Amino acid sequence: MASSSSALIVFSLLIFSSSALAISKRPSASEKVSLSLYYQTLCLGCSEFIVNELPKIFDNGLIDILDFNLVPYGNANLLNNGTIICQHGPFECFFNTVEACAINIMSQDESFEFIRCVQNFIAEGKIDESSSCLDSNTPDHGKALQNCYESGLGQKLELLYADLTAALNPPHEYVPWVTVNEVPLHMDIGNFMKYICKAYKGTSTPKACQTLRIGIIPAEPIANMKFCRVNDTSPTTKTSPRGWNF
Repeated sequence: MASSSSALIVFSLLIFSSSALAISKRPSASEKVSLSLYYQTLCLGCSEFIVNELPKIFDNGLIDILDFNLVPYGNANLLNNGTIICQHGPFECFFNTVEACAINIMSQDESFEFIRCVQNFIAEGKIDESSSCLDSNTPDHGKALQNCYESGLGQKLELLYADLTAALNPPHEYVPWVTVNEVPLHMDIGNFMKYICKAYKGTSTPKACQTLRIGIIPAEPIANMKFCRVNDTSPTTKTSPRGWNF
């Protein structure tokens, strides 16, 4: 009986030690690398980066070492009366606000999947179909997004993103604008994961960083990416999100 008790204690200690080791390998908040994307919803280059590039950090585990931030405001202008004028018109302001609400009310995984889905429809020229990104299995999300948008909370979130974008140093010149630890990558965003790995100073190196070459050679801009510059004059889109339902 004593022997069985001793064995149970040893087994429990082994389990505890393994769990403690696993916990200790998780990056602390101070070790995490800040990755931020400043974007606007109807800029095709932003859509392509969100759809084709950002999912990689979820697939390869880099998200575990990141303080990941999406800032849906972009090249909009804030008037003195608090009105926001978006580069591609009111439709873009609508989607910027909806995505700001998603970031605010959903988990990180849920909000990214929703935003990726919406941006994929935008990239494919099927904007009016993007309301299907609201999962019918989670109707509460649609109600929460609608409440956020209609209550004015979404507008307050956009004003916060306006301040964050205005505070960039150096100021952004175009979107998508990617920063790693607040340092802009300019047009070298194709190397964004290498910059993350180079910036990470934690003790548990992610497998993705072990396979990426840390030496960074400036890459060619992502093929055919459509950057939207701050001073571009862009055609205004239709003024209402036809067919879009919460």
